[in-house]
Amino acid sequence: MRFAEPQFLNLLWLVPLLAAVIWLSARHRKKLLSRFVGAGLLSRLADPVLPGVRGFRMALLFSALALLVVALARPQYGKEAVIVQREGRDIVFLLDTSLSMLADDIKPNRLSRARFEITSLLRRLEGDRVSLVPFAGDAFVLCPLTTDYSALSLFLDGVDTDIISEPGTNIAQAIKAGAEAFDQKEREYRVMILITDGEQLEGDALEAARKLREQGIRLYAIGIGTPDGVPIPVGEARAGRAEYKRDARGEVVMSRLGEPLLVELAHAGGGDYYRAGRNAIELERIFESINQLEKRKIDAREFTLFKDRYQWFLGLALALLLLEPLLVETHRRKSDGMEEAVK
Repeated sequence: MRFAEPQFLNLLWLVPLLAAVIWLSARHRKKLLSRFVGAGLLSRLADPVLPGVRGFRMALLFSALALLVVALARPQYGKEAVIVQREGRDIVFLLDTSLSMLADDIKPNRLSRARFEITSLLRRLEGDRVSLVPFAGDAFVLCPLTTDYSALSLFLDGVDTDIISEPGTNIAQAIKAGAEAFDQKEREYRVMILITDGEQLEGDALEAARKLREQGIRLYAIGIGTPDGVPIPVGEARAGRAEYKRDARGEVVMSRLGEPLLVELAHAGGGDYYRAGRNAIELERIFESINQLEKRKIDAREFTLFKDRYQWFLGLALALLLLEPLLVETHRRKSDGMEEAVK
């Protein structure tokens, strides 16, 4: 016999403590009554049932209370071996951290929405290993493959547009860095999710996506932004006016969602493209699509499962609680009948 929650056994000290309090209270009440009524009447008031029944009744109540405490501690007897098979995929998130991700056509801005997309997907995953690769003009693996989603979330919270020193948007370099994050011994069960506004400034991303497919890696793309184009805020707002990025001629640079490129990248990589909208419908579609992919068996672990036996103690406690009022009522009815006969 073992207990799954042994800390609750400390509550058993309450049983004798409560018994002592009730006994002292009854004794004190009896002393107070003796001041106002005679000994004969007091005996009839204080002991309305047959001798010994009151003590037996209290014993039933306290025994039931003790059994309930033991049941709360989850007694366990007997055990069996259970083998749990863990399955999952390897998923690498490529997060665009270029300056254009500060555009606010998606509130509060593109980068914040991209972090939200990743966090929401993490909440739906079970057993998959995940990795994070931020990129701009360059890319690197910030968080290696892990099943600790909370750890990746901590890395994600610290990502901003200053994490990559080299400016620009090199999606091809991001794909290359993401491919290196995978276990190179595997040929399947590998997924890469690219989250960007699609403004490619350098590198051949399409060729990189095709190579991914040849390696057995499936590429999905999530577009962040709108095709209309918005300025890119830079620096601190002064006098209520925001500063925006300008080109060499002093013109305000407009940033647009490069949707055609992202569609091509997803198709070349054997995946799908989704545009991040204002609700979670796109997230559900992405998760359903990824969840349909086959999972590999990562490992098998054997656990010892102990069988709960709290039902025995709980059932016995309920039986005692049901017996107590029946016992008292039976004796009271017999006592009342005897008094009527005497009269």
